Amino acid sequence: MTPIVDGLEAEFEGRVAVVRLDAADPEVVAVQAGYGQRGHPSFVVLDADGQIVASFIGTSPAETLREALNQALSVSSE
Repeated sequence: MTPIVDGLEAEFEGRVAVVRLDAADPEVVAVQAGYGQRGHPSFVVLDADGQIVASFIGTSPAETLREALNQALSVSSE
């Protein structure tokens, strides 16, 4: 998933913040649980207000994540 996330991070540079968390870090488990995530890789897309727009567990195609990011950006601009 790293190449996909790297590519999307570059594509959306300046418009979204990508935060990567280490699933092996015990503190990250609490963060994941707070967003309803229990597996990895996990992806949570938040709008500008910190509200969940989309979440995914497991591998996801770039297009699926791209659509979620675009949705978050459109919600934030309304």
